[in-house]
Formats: sequence, structure tokens, C-alpha cells
Amino acid sequence: ISVRDHGEGFDPSQLPDPLDPNNLLNPSGRGIFYMRTFMDEVEYSTHPEGGSIVRMTKNKRSSE
Repeated sequence: ISVRDHGEGFDPSQLPDPLDPNNLLNPSGRGIFYMRTFMDEVEYSTHPEGGSIVRMTKNKRSSE
């Protein structure tokens, strides 16, 4: 899955930890946390025309 944000973009290393006790009641910052938790790979890049691109990969598990 690839998603492009046409906004100003963001630096994922600067996002606050949503599990830090000071952030537990903060409603923002959960989306990136969920992506990192549920996806196998999450990659961030900057689009040449502005904004960010987030690529998420979820690998199919074998039925064995």
C-alpha cells in the first residue's frame, strides 16, 4: 500500500512516542504507531512535488 500526503510532510523520527506516559491521553500520533505495529514494513520518503509518501507492506502468511 502506498499513500501520498500532499501536505508539508513530516519527519517520522521527530514523532512523540504514543506509549510515553506523558502522551497516553494525546489523541494524535496513533496512526504511525498502528502502521508500525500491524505492517511488516513501513517506509517513508519525500515526494519531489512536496509532501510525503508512506509505503506499507504486509506479507501473506502461508496456510501451513
